[in-house]
Amino acid sequence: MLTLYCLGNPTLKHKQNRHNAGLLLGDYLVNRLDLNLKKFKHYKLSNTFQIDGTQCQIALSENYMNESGNGVLSLKTTKLSKSDVLFVLYDELDLSLGEIKIKYSGGNAGHNGLRSISSKIGDNYWKLRIGIDHPGDKEQVTRHVLGNFKEHEKKILNSLFELIYLNLSQIFISRHLSNLGI
Repeated sequence: MLTLYCLGNPTLKHKQNRHNAGLLLGDYLVNRLDLNLKKFKHYKLSNTFQIDGTQCQIALSENYMNESGNGVLSLKTTKLSKSDVLFVLYDELDLSLGEIKIKYSGGNAGHNGLRSISSKIGDNYWKLRIGIDHPGDKEQVTRHVLGNFKEHEKKILNSLFELIYLNLSQIFISRHLSNLGI
């Protein structure tokens, strides 16, 4: 089983924040794949679907970013086996808007959601980093990530999300981004 766990803050107030890039992508994929969601304490979980014969599901975090580890731990202990693959989808300041990267394991680069997850389950999981740009000034980071995407940024993000949807197998099964132009 492959699980895409999408990070963000669950309230309507934060829905369009840059920090919610992971949740926004998850919502996009749930809609494009015409999936249903079931609510659990820490996350919403889709019905299963297949990508090239691999059973998959999407989990949308219901925790605030700093508490993301609670949801991932709950999911891992109740719904996943040791052989299942976990992919965490989240916003990344150090990538340009419209850029994504795949990474396995490693550090958290100051991301509080990843720090929370790593404190609960360790660092051995896949990550899809979704670029949101850096504001250029460290003092502006909090304001930037908690700020809403501008209209022109939403267009870039939606184009990226459609590209991800069209290349689910290459990104999440083969785990490479070559030839995608991103």
